[in-house]
Amino acid sequence: MASPYFRLRNVFSRYRPPPLLPTTIRTIQILATLHLVSTTLVELRICTGFSMLPTLSQHGDCVLVSPLPYWSPFSEKHTRSNRPKRGDVVVATSPMDPSQTVCKRVVGIEGDLIEIEPRRGNQRKWIDNAGVGFMVDVPQDIELEGHDENSHISHEELMRKPKRNGEGQWVKVPKGHVWLVGDNLSNSTDSRKYGPVPIAMVKGKVLARIYPNPAWIENNLRQIDE
Repeated sequence: MASPYFRLRNVFSRYRPPPLLPTTIRTIQILATLHLVSTTLVELRICTGFSMLPTLSQHGDCVLVSPLPYWSPFSEKHTRSNRPKRGDVVVATSPMDPSQTVCKRVVGIEGDLIEIEPRRGNQRKWIDNAGVGFMVDVPQDIELEGHDENSHISHEELMRKPKRNGEGQWVKVPKGHVWLVGDNLSNSTDSRKYGPVPIAMVKGKVLARIYPNPAWIENNLRQIDE
């Protein structure tokens, strides 16, 4: 019959903490794997603020972001097809604060001619490098908080109003850059403030909203006649 000492030692041996070195190595491996997944495959992010209304809520939506759509294993001449496209919603490093990120929509790629302030009523437009006009299709039945004050006035009244800063001024997006704006133009700090953004600052494409109201993020760009 085992003595109380041996029985007590057996009990403690079952609950002794794991060796420090193997546990540390395993923890580092797990963290490295999570970092690899988040930087090369997909990650979850919380996007808050009014700038992407009505696509994303100002209260904070959990979105799925992936760099894979813009990644290519081939040489530089093959990567052009993998760059951000007009209409993509992306997460990028903030040009105004590199410690922060922004969630915006790509409305211009290199070579496109962009009007810095495109709003006239509910119009928002730009021209690509082939001279074709596009605009972001924002639902008109959604009341945007901080909405455009020009959206309910007549054409004659609009013509008498002073021009916004940047209206009628155009900029050509340089090589290796994109033009980023929020869907809620009346309440967004974007390329109209900080100019074209280098593609290298784009972290990934927003694929879907995970919570609340899960849904794929659509490219709601449409061509306009004028």
